[in-house]
Amino acid sequence: MTALLNPRVWLAIALAAALAFSHFFVYRAGKANVRADLDAYRIAQQEARIFADRARTQRAEARQTAVDKEARDGQQQIANLEAERDAARADGDSLRSAIRAATSRAGTTPRIASAGPGQSGADPLGMFADLLERADSRAEAVAGYADRLRIAGTVCERSFDALNPP
Repeated sequence: MTALLNPRVWLAIALAAALAFSHFFVYRAGKANVRADLDAYRIAQQEARIFADRARTQRAEARQTAVDKEARDGQQQIANLEAERDAARADGDSLRSAIRAATSRAGTTPRIASAGPGQSGADPLGMFADLLERADSRAEAVAGYADRLRIAGTVCERSFDALNPP
């Protein structure tokens, strides 16, 4: 009981209580600072992710725009080739019609009745016009196929170059 009357004991108890109380407030303040730092870090990471997503979207849009431009250019080249092919077809048709007109003016008639085995049964100029027509149509088909392949190849190369800058 005498220990409770000693003022040093009460002073030690008060000092321990004050130290515990002050430690509690310092601990809570430090914990609040750590939480604020963590929240700031999370916000900064979220903003960085948003900027990265935006940049990735812009790069993807730029790439798609470049590919679409090359595709449009390729379609335009195909349309130009088809126009040239139509002009060449018209020239061929006019040549064939000129051959037919020349044969009709010359008065040549088909020799179907006099055709024997192994002989031609039609007018040679008419056959030549038909042969030219068939050769032109086949050449046109092959040229169209080759032109489309060439254009597709160049469009592919240009798209690759647009996607992979030097």
